[in-house]
Amino acid sequence: MSRKYSSVIYFISPLIFFSWTAKAKNLKVDISDRSQVMKFYFDHYLPSEGFVNRHEWTGSVEKKDPGQLSERMHQDVIMRVNYFRAMAGLNANIKLSDDLNIMAQEAALMMSYENKLSHYPDKSWKYYSDAGVTAARNSNLSLGLNFPNYGPTAVDEQIEDAGDNNTNLGHRRWILYSKAPLLMGHGSIPLSNIIKHPEPEPEPEPEPEPEPEPEPEPEPEPEPEIDPNNRNSSMALWVIGNPPDSNLNPVDFIAWPPAGYVPRQVVYNRWSFAIPQSRNNSADFSSANVIVKKNDTEIPINIIHRGNHLDGNDPAIGFEMNAEELIVEDSRDQIFSVTISNIKGTEKDRYTYKVTTIEPNHLNTIPLTGPNLIYDDTIDEIEFGEISAAEIYELLVSESVKKDWFEGVEDIDNLKVQTDSSTSNSIIVENVEGNNTQSFHLVNNGDNFQIINKLVPSEKSILKFDHFFKYVGEGTCLNVEILPDSGQWEKTWQRYGKHGFQVIVGDWDNAWNTIEIPLKQYSGQTIRVRLIYRYESGANWTPLPGEDPFQMGAFIDNISINECEEMVPLVSKIIQRGKNIFDISDLNHGIYSLRVKAKISNRWFDHSSSKFIQKIKGLEPEIVVDKFKVYPTNNIEIQVISKGLDILTIQSSENGGASWKDLNSKNIQNDVQKRLQFRFDTDMQNSILYRVVGSKN
Repeated sequence: MSRKYSSVIYFISPLIFFSWTAKAKNLKVDISDRSQVMKFYFDHYLPSEGFVNRHEWTGSVEKKDPGQLSERMHQDVIMRVNYFRAMAGLNANIKLSDDLNIMAQEAALMMSYENKLSHYPDKSWKYYSDAGVTAARNSNLSLGLNFPNYGPTAVDEQIEDAGDNNTNLGHRRWILYSKAPLLMGHGSIPLSNIIKHPEPEPEPEPEPEPEPEPEPEPEPEPEPEIDPNNRNSSMALWVIGNPPDSNLNPVDFIAWPPAGYVPRQVVYNRWSFAIPQSRNNSADFSSANVIVKKNDTEIPINIIHRGNHLDGNDPAIGFEMNAEELIVEDSRDQIFSVTISNIKGTEKDRYTYKVTTIEPNHLNTIPLTGPNLIYDDTIDEIEFGEISAAEIYELLVSESVKKDWFEGVEDIDNLKVQTDSSTSNSIIVENVEGNNTQSFHLVNNGDNFQIINKLVPSEKSILKFDHFFKYVGEGTCLNVEILPDSGQWEKTWQRYGKHGFQVIVGDWDNAWNTIEIPLKQYSGQTIRVRLIYRYESGANWTPLPGEDPFQMGAFIDNISINECEEMVPLVSKIIQRGKNIFDISDLNHGIYSLRVKAKISNRWFDHSSSKFIQKIKGLEPEIVVDKFKVYPTNNIEIQVISKGLDILTIQSSENGGASWKDLNSKNIQNDVQKRLQFRFDTDMQNSILYRVVGSKN
């Protein structure tokens, strides 16, 4: 069992202040820019993960030695603090003081040794120090039971502020205080065995005072008793001190999550909104109203704190929602609109802002624009939308090859599929129930394979494959899933097994079964196809050590897709920032797909959706009627400038364009621009329409 606890200060302690400050770089991030928020998360949040492997603590709870932490550990903590402050729009140039670190380390040891939290520990505590007491009164405190609730994790936990004793969100408000000191302190005790504290024995009844005797030598303090089954961790973050001389980042309000794009990993079900205390603003939220909408639909919330000037820092209102509302589905952004009204004591009594929670490991599609048809005399430039946080781009060009796609699992060295299941060879078997050739074998949860190159189905395309089930649990299924060019994996076919915990020997499929899945709905789209084996519930027919895997699972063979195009990778090239317009003059005539991917914080993201282009031999077709003249002799002359066409035809219509008939045609050379003249008789008594149409052989 693991738990985490925290304790928060409710007032500013007058005991100690440090007036010396040091300059530090002030972190900033544009949270209205999705990619910048992603980059900021990668650069200033994730680097402080993994701290449990580098804390280098030199102390011991058992020996009552607070010890020291590595400098990197302190950097990890203040990086996390400044990350949250920058995201909230506050100054993020907080540093740690060596003196405060020493005192906070004492406080952390006191909490760990006593296995409880208090801002007011007294001398009855088994480990006590004046420095630790002072730090406890000026710090956010955290404690974890069998949980590493120290270092950056404790900063996260204090921002989250879960638990019935934290409904006023005090830890969060001190970290995100508009007048937070530029110097803080940090102390952490990594997971250590808990010291057992026996219950004190009741005092005995008083006896008559004996004759005075010489005082005995004091007995040495017994060795502490260790709880062998449980460990705890602790953290003290010194957050109280003199405010900075000036506010580098004045803000109208402080919200968590803030207005803008926010990684879902740092969005919790408790939200807060504070207005910085000033001469003109002393917010009172006692009568305030809160409305939250998710994707334009109002969702229920519960107000858990209504603050005012007595909050001790910036007055705030806190509210929470059902955690299910925060679930990010298929990496899609979730948009929340927050309106807080009827605020008293402030210049504005109503605020509305939007929070968009994002999956930072997912980059939205990079749009590509430009012509779809490119001729020898037309511009062949393609443009893509730049990502402000991107360091570099890669362009992938694939060539369209029309074919009937087929994989029969016979040429292992040239398979047209790839797998996440260790190696391709691990899912290939031979001689399965009447099939004397090789086939794919999926038997473990998550086993899968997918087509390497993207395909473009036509309206007539059909996905076809043979399959054979042996022992497959009734809660286990084989899925066929399709990934369109812009979207998520979609299930298009599914089959469950039939076996429970007890089976009849050899109770398998009687023969191979052929499945056909029309792909008409994906016509013209680039797609990927995968077959995946999933265990959901019930009897799990996954082979255990010593069991024969050949008796279980799904076997697949002879996979085909007819009348489709396969996009075969042709070339890739690196594109530098600021060079988002490129030409494709080096490509031959043919059909291609273009995709771009971006690199952010040394991470490559998936390619964008495809843009299809066709490079066509010859000039772009064009017809310009340069002259139209009617002669008194009932003749009409039409002069035409044309290019890119093989035949020009004059047509006429006597019924207003409902039908047309050919009058005259001319064969021309399509690779040059030509001026042609048509002259023909006409009936001046009737109203007749004329037009020039062109065609290519």
